[in-house]
Amino acid sequence: MKSTLEKLLLPVLAGFALLAATACGAKKTEAARNAGKTAPEVAIDLGESSLYTREERNDAALLIRKEFATFAGCELHSIRYAGDEANTEENVAWLNSLREARADGSPEGPEYAQVAEFLTDFHSPVEDGPYAWEIDREYTDYQWWLARPTDGGWQLVSWGY
Repeated sequence: MKSTLEKLLLPVLAGFALLAATACGAKKTEAARNAGKTAPEVAIDLGESSLYTREERNDAALLIRKEFATFAGCELHSIRYAGDEANTEENVAWLNSLREARADGSPEGPEYAQVAEFLTDFHSPVEDGPYAWEIDREYTDYQWWLARPTDGGWQLVSWGY
């Protein structure tokens, strides 16, 4: 037969156990929320170009996807080529100035001869993270600037608004 103390403590302890289990399960991690979900489809629009082949534009988009993958908690919706109009002397000079502004003052590799702009749409993390994103927000027309020397491949030089 249970003592009076056991009869009183058993419901209290059960209540604490239920409360603890509820509290522990209340804040799921992002990985837990996304468990079993498939990665969202990313729309890629390489557009038309008289400057760059489809393969060259695709290589640029792959660099962007690779860098975007480091943006913890962000969900990429689309990447699109902004058009040949971005390849101006002014933009080439601007990206070369960024290349030359490295911390040690010595640019790596040859000067850039061509640039390309891509735009992305994505959703920021639903929880605070290491980036300066506004939490749980859609970002549109986020710029990505790539450059390359005459005889070289694309380099991701700048991104952001």
